[in-house]
Amino acid sequence: MKAELGRTTKALTHALLGGLVFWTPNVVAHWIIAYRFSGFVVMGLSVLLPATTILFFRAFLWPSLKQESRLSRALFAVLGIWIFGPSMMTFSSSFCGGGLSQPDAWRFFVFGTLLFPLFTLVMSAYDGTFFALLLTTLLLPILANSRFKEAVRQYQ
Repeated sequence: MKAELGRTTKALTHALLGGLVFWTPNVVAHWIIAYRFSGFVVMGLSVLLPATTILFFRAFLWPSLKQESRLSRALFAVLGIWIFGPSMMTFSSSFCGGGLSQPDAWRFFVFGTLLFPLFTLVMSAYDGTFFALLLTTLLLPILANSRFKEAVRQYQ
């Protein structure tokens, strides 16, 4: 029973970390840029969001873990990114006059979180994070499953 609770806690922690690490730079960018959003910002977010997420997990959480546990934790991090997507994008669009500054925003906030796969995908296209979302969804589990350190040790 304690082992199950520990695994559940670790899974929820990785989902929460994945969502926060991925979406926080987007919220900060919307806060700083507000109405001056452009294609350059989209390109910057497409590089910044996957890079910060992958570097965070590679540097702080995966070095001491076995490969099997890294993959499952990466999948929970990706799930957290998708679940937190509607709420974080709603929050970030508040700086541009949308999101939580609109009437009935809480209803959209709740339904968007409950229907997160569809809402995260569609909202990321409007938010400018579509390519970052897809790139992170693909690369995080692949890089968690990679045997880079073993390959380097093998050729030394």
